[in-house]
Amino acid sequence: MATTTQTPATPRVVPGHEIHRQVRRERGWHLAAATAVAAGPQLYDGPFAVLGGVGALTATGLWLYSKSKPKGEDGMDYLGLLRSSQRAAPLLGYSGAYLADVVQQLHGGFAWWQIAVPAAWGALMAWAAPLTRSKGLVPAALPTPPAPAGPDGTLPPAPSDYPGFLAWLWARSERTTGTRLVAVEQYLPGRPDFEAVVVAQAGREVPRLTDEQLAAVFDMPVGSIRLRPVPGSGPGRMRLTARPTLTEMAEAADFPAFWAERVSGAGGAAPGVTLARWRAEEDRIVAQVQAPVGKEIFLPHGKVCSALGIDDVSRLVIETDGVRNGLVSIYKRNPLMKVRSATAEDLTMDGKGRISIGVRHDGKPSKVRLWDPQLGAIRGITAGATGAGKSVLQLLLLVGERLSGVISWVGDLQGGKSLPEAEGQVDWFAKGEYEVLGMLLAAHAVMKYRERESKERGDFALGKPWRLLSLTLDEINRLLSHPNEVIKAIAAYLIADIQKTGRKVGVGVRLAVQSLHLKDLGDEEAIRQQGKSGMVVLMRTLSSSTQSMGLDGIAPLGFQMENIPARIYETGQIEALFDGEDDEDGESTAGMAYIFTDGRAEFMRTFTAHKVDGLYVDLIELFGDGEVPTLTPGEAAAASEAYTWRHDHEHLAVVLQALLAEQGISAAPEEEAMFAALAKAKSGGGKKKAGGGSQKKAPTLPDRVYELLADGPMSLKELRDALPDAESNSVSNAATALRDKGLAEPVSRGVWRRIERTNEHDYDDYDGYED
Repeated sequence: MATTTQTPATPRVVPGHEIHRQVRRERGWHLAAATAVAAGPQLYDGPFAVLGGVGALTATGLWLYSKSKPKGEDGMDYLGLLRSSQRAAPLLGYSGAYLADVVQQLHGGFAWWQIAVPAAWGALMAWAAPLTRSKGLVPAALPTPPAPAGPDGTLPPAPSDYPGFLAWLWARSERTTGTRLVAVEQYLPGRPDFEAVVVAQAGREVPRLTDEQLAAVFDMPVGSIRLRPVPGSGPGRMRLTARPTLTEMAEAADFPAFWAERVSGAGGAAPGVTLARWRAEEDRIVAQVQAPVGKEIFLPHGKVCSALGIDDVSRLVIETDGVRNGLVSIYKRNPLMKVRSATAEDLTMDGKGRISIGVRHDGKPSKVRLWDPQLGAIRGITAGATGAGKSVLQLLLLVGERLSGVISWVGDLQGGKSLPEAEGQVDWFAKGEYEVLGMLLAAHAVMKYRERESKERGDFALGKPWRLLSLTLDEINRLLSHPNEVIKAIAAYLIADIQKTGRKVGVGVRLAVQSLHLKDLGDEEAIRQQGKSGMVVLMRTLSSSTQSMGLDGIAPLGFQMENIPARIYETGQIEALFDGEDDEDGESTAGMAYIFTDGRAEFMRTFTAHKVDGLYVDLIELFGDGEVPTLTPGEAAAASEAYTWRHDHEHLAVVLQALLAEQGISAAPEEEAMFAALAKAKSGGGKKKAGGGSQKKAPTLPDRVYELLADGPMSLKELRDALPDAESNSVSNAATALRDKGLAEPVSRGVWRRIERTNEHDYDDYDGYED
């Protein structure tokens, strides 16, 4: 027999956690095998069971015998024989026990050892884990970090990349010997903050370093670096977080203590608002918070952002139920930085009358109603500055109406330049003030026709017999703030009347405006209030008063809306300004909005759209080639010839003049004269004096207080003496209202002074304020 020694195979080096995982998996197999051996003979003890047991036992024995023979001149492979024995042992034991159980079941019935023997063998195999041991796995041992200095006394060169440089700093420290820094991830470009994993050599633990020692390794402030256990790992692996400039807010392990210290504690951003429960997700922390019993929840958005160290206000989303509970979402990065394009499936109405127009901050689809099965047609109002994304939002709604069989009428007050993509894709596309007024007259006539024809019904049934009719009026401020008082009054009357009664007969109206001030809405408070009773969309605005007017009466209690900036930056706006970045380096926030429906606020962003030669071509394609929904013959007759000639923009004015002549009204060719005759026919249509002008409203109490303050600061006592007809509390409330509008401010306790108006469109007339 040859006496040469078999060279042992090179052991397989794997991470330590991989060995533990395989051991756990093998133990599960042994548990399943022992259970099968004990239960199998009780379920079936026929000849095939005996044959199977004998076959498994024989085959395993022959395989092991073949491994025991010498291999030519190399001699006996003792290490290979040991591994083969380890692999054969479990099967030999299970096969023998199974065969013995079957024989006992055939001849003597059940015996206690039929359960005990497989259980004992399975427990022994689970403890020994012979299959995993036979693989010869060896835990990966980390090499000793390089010495701080080379043979010549100089330091090795530092890597140029930041993660490599950090690992180099860790390796060169005398206090970190036997460990290394891996998985280094920098939080934000341009900031030193990072997280990493510290790994010790196999069989050793990561040394416990003090805050001072950790800070010395990276030359960072004391207390800004921490070591914590890695979930699922032992002491040989620790997580290191370094945050010299960023807050510890994102650290899930510390979040409850952080919230208690910065937000709910005494002197915090929201004292008493405690953390009920929370969870950490990949990109955000979501927390359910509660106000104390007997208190209403209040979470000031700006203060909470400051407490949590958040530079971009859109990274913090606050939602409340208006009573005690709130939901706070804290994102590492703006969740709506990138949004996909819309599809036809998104914009097709479901059984509840909803379509998806974008994405919520939490990744869920943002759904809005085209109609409500319980209430009928939807009315709404959208406010946003130029470039905020109003046009894309309106186009998404119009595509949804087209795909869902809704009749769409569009009034473009910019002469067709605001929504040019809709021309030819909707039933009626009116351009400019004159055509839009004609369209409103026709819509009002259709509404009256439906009211007459459905006297026996109290609500609207979709398609029985009429389709939903939806009016989209973009930049309607141009018509409702028209310098001609007659035009303004007629338009305001028609819109307000359709808003009030149209939903019950399937006629809805949506307004898109830049301002919510009464001066820009025809001095009709009803238009603003009726629009807010439906779907309200607040995008980026240029006036805080527009926000307050939009939120008044619809925002959940405790909700505070921060204005959406024009652009957002990865590193924050202040960092971008300091670094001298151009505006184009930031991401536009077009499409970001707060939607208020059903008593709740939703932060979302509309699906993205791209312009090609001034048009949103992708949205035009979504309209499809299907037939454009239109009115029934009866409705078309009620809408008169204006509807028949709706696509002929040049002839439409002539048709309207002819219709007035048929009613015995002299229609002069001049626009002003024609509208004057139309106003005379619409008796009671607007708030007019005998001369046709608007009635001047009586000054309200805040107006009177504002005028008194023109002479200089006055105390509340002096104001009450100057207004003997007003209640004492009403004078105080009037001063507070002026402060909220930015028209007055307290000089000292009980003393107020006036702030001059800077823009007459920034303020309301305080209609109906009197107590």
